[in-house]
Amino acid sequence: MMNANAVDDKPVDVFSRGCLKLTYDVLRPINPMLALQVRNIIHGEPLPKTELDENNEHSDYFKVTLDSFQVRAVVEGLMACGQDESNKGLSIMAKSLQLDWVNLAHQMISELPEDQRPS
Repeated sequence: MMNANAVDDKPVDVFSRGCLKLTYDVLRPINPMLALQVRNIIHGEPLPKTELDENNEHSDYFKVTLDSFQVRAVVEGLMACGQDESNKGLSIMAKSLQLDWVNLAHQMISELPEDQRPS
């Protein structure tokens, strides 16, 4: 599920409550500890929002502060689930979440000093 980065020009490290919950649901069977770290983001303070959305938890957005190894593990977990054709629904959800997490990984790589970036 896209976190509206492309639509609303939100930073790639900002994810919606729904995106984080779906990521948790997809990762939980394969990597429970990582899934828990993703879910814990939702228990933090959401980013400020407009008065119109103030009382709507579904409009919450959170800054993701996972490290690069955790983000890589999220991407790898989503890719594994996306390739599992035994559960089409889960596979489709995982594939739709991948783009958001890959975009975050690319940003993290671009912020590394030049000599530390993968070639």
